[in-house]
Amino acid sequence: MLPADDPARRFYEELLDRFGSDDVVVVALISDALFTRDGLATLERTSRALSRAPGVSRVESLATAVRMRPVEDDVEIAGFFDEPIGSDEAARALRAELLDDPLRAGSFVSVDGRASAILVTFERVPEDEFLARALDLGVLEIARSEAADMQVVMAGTPHVKAEVGRLLESELAVMVPIVFALMSVLSCVFFRSVRLGMVPLAAVATGLLWTVGVMGWVGHDLNIVTTLIPPLVLALGFAYATHVVAGFAADGEGGAARERARRALAHVAFPVTFTALTTAAGFLSLTSSGLAVIQGFGIFAAISTAATLLAALTLVPLLLAHAKDGGVARSNPTTDFLDARFAALADLDARHATPILWIGAALAVVAAFFATKIEVNLPVIENFREDAEIRRAYETVDELFGGANQFFVMLRAEERRAFEDPALLREVAAFQSWLGEQPEIGGSTSVVQYLEVLNAGLGPEAEPVRRIPDSANLVAQLLLFGANEELDVLLDRAHQVITILVRSTATETSEFNRLAERIDARLRELPSGITSHTTGNAILLTRSADRIALGQAKSLAWAGAMIGLLLIAYFRSLRLGLFALLPNLLPVGLYFGLLGATGITLNNSTALMGSIVLGIAVDDTLHLVVEFRRGLEAGLARDQALREALVRVGRAITCTTLAVCVGLLVVGASALQNQAEFGVLGAATLAIAWAVDVTITPALCLRWLEAKPSKG
Repeated sequence: MLPADDPARRFYEELLDRFGSDDVVVVALISDALFTRDGLATLERTSRALSRAPGVSRVESLATAVRMRPVEDDVEIAGFFDEPIGSDEAARALRAELLDDPLRAGSFVSVDGRASAILVTFERVPEDEFLARALDLGVLEIARSEAADMQVVMAGTPHVKAEVGRLLESELAVMVPIVFALMSVLSCVFFRSVRLGMVPLAAVATGLLWTVGVMGWVGHDLNIVTTLIPPLVLALGFAYATHVVAGFAADGEGGAARERARRALAHVAFPVTFTALTTAAGFLSLTSSGLAVIQGFGIFAAISTAATLLAALTLVPLLLAHAKDGGVARSNPTTDFLDARFAALADLDARHATPILWIGAALAVVAAFFATKIEVNLPVIENFREDAEIRRAYETVDELFGGANQFFVMLRAEERRAFEDPALLREVAAFQSWLGEQPEIGGSTSVVQYLEVLNAGLGPEAEPVRRIPDSANLVAQLLLFGANEELDVLLDRAHQVITILVRSTATETSEFNRLAERIDARLRELPSGITSHTTGNAILLTRSADRIALGQAKSLAWAGAMIGLLLIAYFRSLRLGLFALLPNLLPVGLYFGLLGATGITLNNSTALMGSIVLGIAVDDTLHLVVEFRRGLEAGLARDQALREALVRVGRAITCTTLAVCVGLLVVGASALQNQAEFGVLGAATLAIAWAVDVTITPALCLRWLEAKPSKG
């Protein structure tokens, strides 16, 4: 999500380069019989089997961990299972030993002694390859097969990301056909003709094919944001094609289908093209975001707009020119029930224009108030439904081990061997004690705990004492004596950089951001000469959330500026351009008001909607304003011009709005929270935009465009 030059991403990549992959999942084996001879044999067998699983680079568990304990005047460094556990009594003794071990209690063994964690680190492979090979599911299947008599759960960022990918794939395969089917029905009902009704669907299918083809051609993968493009393409492309077909069906002049298609295209080609430009401008404004996934969405959504427009202006007239069923031309709009309703609505707008404008202003004030309550958050485990298996597994690991969410604190000294200094190590120990006092943190592990255990066996005290040695030379000796693979991920060979592994129950980025801010403030209290930063997948998500708010403001500013300039150029009038933009700012404001009022957060999906709504809503406004101006230029009175305009475009903008809302509501059925919020809120906001266009926009037309505008 973050650009390559982002500091948080650079720190994370440094962590990977120094200490290896961070793609770790926790496989927890849970059983009341865990610490029996057979239970520990199952744990050992499962660990060995997982180490041979495809895509796994390292497995850490009690079966691989180093056991450091005093033996007479020496310290024994060996594996916990170097000697078979011969009895249940020996297993229970091992349990008591582990729960007293600061390195193992809360990490490899749960605090209640009922569960043991196996940490599985995957090879560094691209996420699409990880998903295609289902590496996480392979590990889970092996664990459940080897430990069939135990409860087995898995938690960790790689598993979460892969599960999101699988959900997106399965939902996309279902959503696109459903949206296509619903729009087919809607279109056929709207045009009262199966032949005409299927014409817009042919255009959007072509536009979708072109869009996905371009994405595949340039090698851009579908991700949690760009998977929204296919249903969005179907909805938006339907609008462009529908205006062409509507012009064809409403043509009262008669004649051959080819001539009617030519007249329909001539009538709507420019406004449709221009509305596509404003929609594309809304999408392209998203490229100002600091998140690569949102930038990619903006680019390919703009490409989809161009593709569906091209299909609407080429394929649709071609199909209409060969249509045997030309539809029912309506020379008298008031004979149609829906058109009669729009005529009555135009009369209502004319009678109550001033109150309507005051209501719009009041709604804007209320929306502004609630918009101040918006929070930014990227949901991780909360993105899944409460009854989802992966969410329940995460909660189980949180409860057993004090946090399924792991991140790192990296400390770097200016000089080599700096972390052999006992005073500096005590600063690290004090920092870890502070971490333990934070309610979101279940525990932490660093080189300090290793040194304390080693000192208990090899220290100068007559009685074993777990503490940091007083001598730098003794620290160096202990680190040399106790060197192992576990220590290698916590301390570099130069003893200049250390990492502190932190286990946290915080999952929402808003919560994690507050924790990270407290940690950063505490890190500034460390001695001079020590640089520090937090990193890990959780930190990257938090930094991404920070960019969302700024990106939202920038993209809205760019969208407003680009669309405003396009409108000014179209009308060749600053006043008319701003006039056409003004009513479309209200739905955007109401959208953010809805976010604040409902408590829905601004995330990588909901952050898209502001610019999208502005780009889409202006389309219907433009069609209405164009028709209203045509009526004035034809010499009609303002009330009559409004009636003719609303009747002429009302049916089309209602159908297209309904189509887009239907498409978004299908997305709203997603099992992923941020996708569902995008769909439901997007549909609600575009419905509001439609209501604005048939009430507030006409009222503005009547108040602002009193005189007949000059041609050109």
